Order: sequence, then C-alpha cells, then structure tokens
Amino acid sequence: MKSTIFKSICIAVIAASLFSGCANDDNYSSPNLDCVDPGLTATKTVQQIIAMATTTPKLYADDDVIEGYVTSSDEKGTFFKTISLQTLPETGAPVGFSIALNVSSTFTEGFTPGTKVYIKLKGLYYANVFNSLQIGALYQGTEIGRISENVWRESIFPSCTKVNENDMVRTVTLAQAYTNANLNTLIEIDDVRFADASVGRTYYDIDSGGGATNHYLTTNAGGISNIIRFSSFAPFSGNRVPSGSGKVRGVMTKYNSDFQFIVRYESDIKLSGTRTFTFAGSLNENFESYAANQSNFINYFNDPIIGTKVWSVKTTASKYLEMTSFGTPNEDNRTMFFVPIDMTAASTMTFKYKVSFPVTGHAPLKVYYTTNYTPGQDIRTAAIVDITSSFNIGTSQSFVNAGTFNIPAGVTGNGFFIFEYTGSGLSNPRLTTNFGIDDILIN
Repeated sequence: MKSTIFKSICIAVIAASLFSGCANDDNYSSPNLDCVDPGLTATKTVQQIIAMATTTPKLYADDDVIEGYVTSSDEKGTFFKTISLQTLPETGAPVGFSIALNVSSTFTEGFTPGTKVYIKLKGLYYANVFNSLQIGALYQGTEIGRISENVWRESIFPSCTKVNENDMVRTVTLAQAYTNANLNTLIEIDDVRFADASVGRTYYDIDSGGGATNHYLTTNAGGISNIIRFSSFAPFSGNRVPSGSGKVRGVMTKYNSDFQFIVRYESDIKLSGTRTFTFAGSLNENFESYAANQSNFINYFNDPIIGTKVWSVKTTASKYLEMTSFGTPNEDNRTMFFVPIDMTAASTMTFKYKVSFPVTGHAPLKVYYTTNYTPGQDIRTAAIVDITSSFNIGTSQSFVNAGTFNIPAGVTGNGFFIFEYTGSGLSNPRLTTNFGIDDILIN
C-alpha cells in the first residue's frame, strides 16, 4: 500500500475483476444486508478530532467514538478502498473526512451514501492530509495507510440509520465548490457544463494515460475550469462526455494541491439543458474582453479533434487567440475553433493573423464553414467547406489582414466559421508553429 491511496481514484489491477461485471444502469439501491445496529454513541465530534490533527499521523489512544454519514460510493468503480463521510449538523455547514480501509467493495459492506457510520478511534491513526482529516493505519512510520480487514471490522461500523442524500447535499456554484471546506462532503455544482476540450470525448480517455482521466467543468458563461475526474474502472467510462448544461453531484476530493471532483454514478451528471449559441449576422471580435489563457467561451466552441491542446487567449501589446503544438504532452494536434454566424444575414468574413516560432514547411491553419454542425458531434458527420484558399495566409510575424471571404448567396441559415490548427510535437521535424488570430470581422 502507498500513501497515494488518498488520491480518490487509486487504480489497482485487482479492481478490474471487481468492477468489470457492474451493470451500466446506475442501480445503486442498498445491498440486501441483515442490519445489526452497533449500539454505539458518539463521544467526540469530528471537529474535535480535526482540531487535534496535524500533518503527522498520531495514534488515538482513548476509547472515543465519532460518527459521520457516507457521501461516496464504490459501486460504480469511481472510488477505491476509501470512504468519504461528512457530519450532518442541524445548523451550519457539514465537515468532511475520509477513512482508508482495505476492503475491495465498501458498498457491499453497508457503506452506502447516507448511511450513518460509527468509528471507534482507539488504535487508529489520524492526520490532516491534503487539508482534510484522514483516518487509517500507520504506513512506513510517517503516513496514513489502509486499515486491515481484521482491524477495521472491529473499528468501523455502519449503522442501521440512513438519511436521504438529498438531506445531505448542498448546492454550490463552481466558484464555491473547489475549496478545502467542501472536501469529502456531498455537493451539487449548479449552472455548469463540461469544458469544450472535454465534450465528445469519452469519460475515460485512454489518450490521457494512466488509470483515470481529468476532464474539466466550466460555467455556462465560460471562463475558469476545474477538474472532474473519471476512473477507467467505472462501467460508464466509455460513454461520451455530454455537451449540455445543468448540475453535477459528487464528492470533492484533493490530491496534493489539486482539487478533484468525483461523481459516484453517471446519473450524478444532470446536464439536460441545451447549450445555446447566438448566431448573429455581424461580429467584431478582438478578444480583449477575455482573460489571458482563457479557452472556454460562452459563444464559441473549442474542439481538440486530435490531441488535448486548444486555442486560448494570449496577450502581448493586445489580446488575441493562439494555438500551438509546442509543449507537453508531445502529441499530434488537430483543433477547431467554431464561430457561430447567421449566414443569411452576413456577407463577408475577414481576420488578422500572425505566426511566431515558425517551422519551415508548416502551414498550420485551414479555414472552413459549415451549416449542418452541432457542437460536440463528430465533425466527420458534418459537411464542411474548405475556404482556406480565399485568404492570403503567409508567415508574417506581426498581425496582418488575411483577406476577405465573400459568403455565397446560396449559403443561408445558421452555421459556423471554423479555424483549424494542425501540428505535431511527435513528427520530425516537430510542427509546432504558434499561430495567432485576431480581429475577426463579419458583416
């Protein structure tokens, strides 16, 4: 065992057999257990133990008991050998904590969301790990590890008391969610959607490497994005990331300094709202209203068809949009930036461009339009028209006008102009030219 068990999705080979047989139906009713109440009463509060905890594990020597309510679930493979719990105060915010124990399926042992759990602290170790109380066994003398089966069965007791998780969950905004105060508690983040770079990929994307994938949530207004993490062992991990908006329920966790929001079931993702775009007949976009490095936009769609890199706002003397294949991870890239437009009302489109750190022979930009594409769908299913030859795109290292495209009279209805960057950090030579776009003007 390692201290990295506190990374909420700890991947182990043994887990494959445990979760491969799970049905992909989010049926998370409680297992059929003959419940025997442990007959315990809390003698200390969780807050009192937190006040005693330091970053160095301590042995608890007194006969004290604390209680908490389960927030996590490993039924669908999103948690592994760890249980998140929270208090249920009559007033004020709950406090979260977690227990690491060597059990392969906590769900079948009665540790289901809403279940009240009693913890006999005597003989266990506790510490403040990544800004949250962790309870477990001592590992290598300096870390919290998993409690062995013969010990946890004498120390950790699920009771016959269970509350509806709707009485536990708190609704928060994205800005409020990713804080230490929410660690291990059950929250529902409202008014969010997946970041453009996540939409259309699978929840677990093998290209991301490792046993889990970090996707990102953002608000409907775009802007900042935060990690939502998916395990390869979740039976829904091969499903596509939705493009809608709404709310997502789950447990906030943390590894080192990175907050990682984790759902228990696919049904925790409630993004039934339709993302809307404004299809105007004119546009004057200079990117000055966006933050530096911003890559999520309320009315544009940023889609990494191949690779993970996306168009983002950069700034020198002024702000502009840039894409490059330079930097880690080294990968092949094909990334499209979609600009919605009312083709009936619009007549022309022009933009400015510049390149920096040009690679000889690398022509990274193509420009298209389409009138039958829905953001998030496979671009190969849409009819896109290549209009790159309508522009004079060279290697200028300062912004110059690329020329003007006249929209054909027969092109009508709502559609998108598409700026596509292709490059590679794997080829020889590497095709990593930085390509900047500014002053997109549509009339």
